[in-house]
Amino acid sequence: MSTSIKTSPKERKLGFRILFLGMFAIGTGQTLFIAVLPPYARGLGLSEVQVGFIFSLSALGWMLMSPYWGKKSDFIGRKSIIILGLIIYALTTILMGLEFRLMESGYINLSTLFGLLILTRGCYGFLGSGAHSASMAYVADRTTEKERSGIMAVMGSAFAISGIVGPGLASAAVMLGPLVPYFLFGSITGFIAFLIFIFLPEKTKPIRPAKVHEARLTPYDSRVIAFALMGLCISQTSAVVMQILSLYLQDKFGYNNTEASVYTGSMLIFTGIATLIVQLGIIRKISPTPAILLRLGSIATIISLMLIIASSDLYLMGFAMAIYGIGGALMGPGLFTGLSLAVGKDEQGAAAGILVSSYAAGFLINPLTGMQLFTINVNFPYYLAIILMLVCLLIALFDKRLNRVVEYDDNVDFQSHNG
Repeated sequence: MSTSIKTSPKERKLGFRILFLGMFAIGTGQTLFIAVLPPYARGLGLSEVQVGFIFSLSALGWMLMSPYWGKKSDFIGRKSIIILGLIIYALTTILMGLEFRLMESGYINLSTLFGLLILTRGCYGFLGSGAHSASMAYVADRTTEKERSGIMAVMGSAFAISGIVGPGLASAAVMLGPLVPYFLFGSITGFIAFLIFIFLPEKTKPIRPAKVHEARLTPYDSRVIAFALMGLCISQTSAVVMQILSLYLQDKFGYNNTEASVYTGSMLIFTGIATLIVQLGIIRKISPTPAILLRLGSIATIISLMLIIASSDLYLMGFAMAIYGIGGALMGPGLFTGLSLAVGKDEQGAAAGILVSSYAAGFLINPLTGMQLFTINVNFPYYLAIILMLVCLLIALFDKRLNRVVEYDDNVDFQSHNG
């Protein structure tokens, strides 16, 4: 039985392509902050702890507000939430560039700059965190159960591509000036939001509470809790790998700051290429079940973590990071597809919001877990990540819902939203 909203093939293809640009903008923006913000902020006098707090506050906003914006999109439509998220990102990114400029010009001091950066990133986390969950819900609205994992993989590949080209774009923009990336990426994202406003198909009216019961999903809902737990485990593992990688290269192989930065960028490119090949070249063509994706992805990630621990040179590290990219490429679409099939049509936004929130939670708690373990032993965070991936594997093996084809009740008029 089809669960997709009836838009024409031409409209659907156009919508997915424009939405892909939106996901690319979000992914590239995260690359910008990871690559550009820490060294520049340190040069101005902000400490690593202060920079970490800026990142954590944004993650906190995502964790707390993603479920709200996802549920909101079930009632006011996906398109408006997507546009809001992209506009907030564009404005806050440009605003951060202006704040740094004020500091350079002597109009504000370091304490004021830190306060403004906290306020700006907090605004993005709390107000702009709905774009990703609403985008995933938009895809779920317009795909059948059979094709959903393939389309989700294509959308997920936007982040893989941003991971490949983002560092290069950021580096090229920095060469024009240390603040150019903020104004450039902010402007590009604003333009993409304009394209979505003009071209993204959404013909029908949103759900009205009088017609359909309000989706009251929580992370503890029996249909959701396993996916939320897997999302937390996957994101915590991702935070370990991404946030600790450069430090790991320094401490294990003795590289200096510049060398560690260069090699970290190279490793992430390997990861991005592997992710892209799997999501566009394999998943899209065969559309496997969520169970298969999550099982294979968990196994691949465990292998990659073991290889990282055992690595004695950069060649093995690069191979390990490519395997890690394969694992992530499989688990992401599997998780979002599995959850979208487990809930009702009127709960797609709320479900996606909960999953995005669980992802944010993993990055939020990593400074308290992975980072602390790293100070004891450089390999301990990766042992933690292996345990987390074993939890995902066990859930994927024994949760029967991942193999179940969900049938929806077409007697309820869910066509009244997100068309």
